[in-house]
Amino acid sequence: MKKDFIYHRELVVGILAVCLGVWWRANGLGLSFIFGWFLFLFLWNWLAMPWKFGGAVFLLFLLGISRYGFGLVDFEGRSLIDFHDEVNRQVVEGVVSDYPDVRADQIKLTLQVDHPVEGVALVTVSRYPGRYVYGDRLKLHGVLKEPHEFDDFSYKNYLRRYGVDSVMYRPYVERLGNEARWWDWRRPVFDLKAEVEDRINRLFVEPHASFAAGLLLGSRRGIPEKVMEDFNTSGLTHIIAISGYNITLIIVFVGGVLRRFSNRVQIVVSTGVILIFVILVGGTAAVIRAAIMGVLGLWAVWFGRTAEVTRMLAITAAGMVLWNPFILTDDVGFQLSFAATCGLVYMTPWVERGLQKVRLYSYIPESFSIREAFVTTLAAQTFAVPIIVAQFGRLSLIAPLANVAAVSFIPVAMLLSFAALLISYLWWQGGLFVAYLGWFFLELIIWIARICAEVPGAEFVLL
Repeated sequence: MKKDFIYHRELVVGILAVCLGVWWRANGLGLSFIFGWFLFLFLWNWLAMPWKFGGAVFLLFLLGISRYGFGLVDFEGRSLIDFHDEVNRQVVEGVVSDYPDVRADQIKLTLQVDHPVEGVALVTVSRYPGRYVYGDRLKLHGVLKEPHEFDDFSYKNYLRRYGVDSVMYRPYVERLGNEARWWDWRRPVFDLKAEVEDRINRLFVEPHASFAAGLLLGSRRGIPEKVMEDFNTSGLTHIIAISGYNITLIIVFVGGVLRRFSNRVQIVVSTGVILIFVILVGGTAAVIRAAIMGVLGLWAVWFGRTAEVTRMLAITAAGMVLWNPFILTDDVGFQLSFAATCGLVYMTPWVERGLQKVRLYSYIPESFSIREAFVTTLAAQTFAVPIIVAQFGRLSLIAPLANVAAVSFIPVAMLLSFAALLISYLWWQGGLFVAYLGWFFLELIIWIARICAEVPGAEFVLL
């Protein structure tokens, strides 16, 4: 048992050393390395770690530094970056390499440029009259620019995590054909997603159509700015995009249907359902991250083995960071997902004991999973709050109550929206009737977000 514990601790420390190396290189901490190293030696001695492992940990730390450096060299060495011109128009060709992001009045295309230079550009085009799909080869006539840098936000770093090094706004577009191959699984998946989004728009009115698409597919297009602001203020933004929370709802639903079976069967079936779901919504990095974090969090809740979950969390984080080192420093979604999952795994028992100590636990009703929602929301936010404050300068104080108020309606809204979608393919009028029922619960959640956002002091904003 002691040997397993030491092995577990060494594994976690080693993987954290890799992540620390990436963070160190990204932030250019320079001479503070000396102070950090002495602090590390102190913690090493305090944890009673074997000193023979110290050299290996230092090498892993250097691995993290090197991985970020190589990623930076590869990114900044693209020929497309040297092709930037803030004034003159250029002509480039490339292939649409991701699902088109359709907004209310524009479309954002990720273009893998291959002529006359190479790189990845985020192209903003008019929504009308053309319709673009994955695999389209386009010729663009426009001004190719470097992403803007703002005083409090680096758009360049934000796009860098997706591998995007250039932007182009409102170019003249020529469609030269489609180069998606028959064996490329993303083309039929993206076509299916587009068909589902189109049918959702026919079943629901706005903003409920965009809200339903956000719950089922992670799409945010068409949601009014005021509604988004209400969700931000009330702390309910996580339910609009695909996140670990939505994945958790799917697993809980599958677990409820298979409650007569063993935990092992529930885990296997839930994992299969999530895999199908990830493929359906496009298999983007954000969705994969949410699926991994959501599944790990549920495994911890079902099995109660925090040691094993700690290993899986550490290995998952290290694997994703080594694959794309920029997500550790530039992807707030990755940081929040990881922090929220850690809070769910490690802080849930502490939150329960804290509520019991102040004699509030018994007053929270268990019906409709209200108590569970309140406890898990507080637990998830314990680690996520510092990141939210640091990145956005705002903190939703009403979030726990808003999540408790909305938690019972979110699964119903998702289920009815999904049922309306399926039934509409068999019987349009029946699907439309179910959509009316789903509209009620979607509107109820929007109303809860609006009411909670209007509560005085609902949000604390740092000046």
